[in-house]
Amino acid sequence: MDLEGITLFGKLGNISEEGLCFLGEDDLLSDEIESQVLGSIVWSKGTKRLFFEGTIMWAQTSKIKNVIYHIAGIQFLEKINLTDSMLARSLEIK
Repeated sequence: MDLEGITLFGKLGNISEEGLCFLGEDDLLSDEIESQVLGSIVWSKGTKRLFFEGTIMWAQTSKIKNVIYHIAGIQFLEKINLTDSMLARSLEIK
């Protein structure tokens, strides 16, 4: 994900047609609420990539499986069509 020239790498928490949950290891997004971001979701083997533009709507810190993550909710500027694998991933997380 790119925020004002800074590239952030993280994990996909969950995803819907309207947005996603970004899990990162750095607390760079907590002061960036309402900032615009460009990003891409890369499949684990790097065979596919989905680009998006969005707005950071919220940020918080949370412990998941004994690991502290800095989490941010990103709302897409335009709805996306979820692929079958992305939909399965979304349902798996809930």
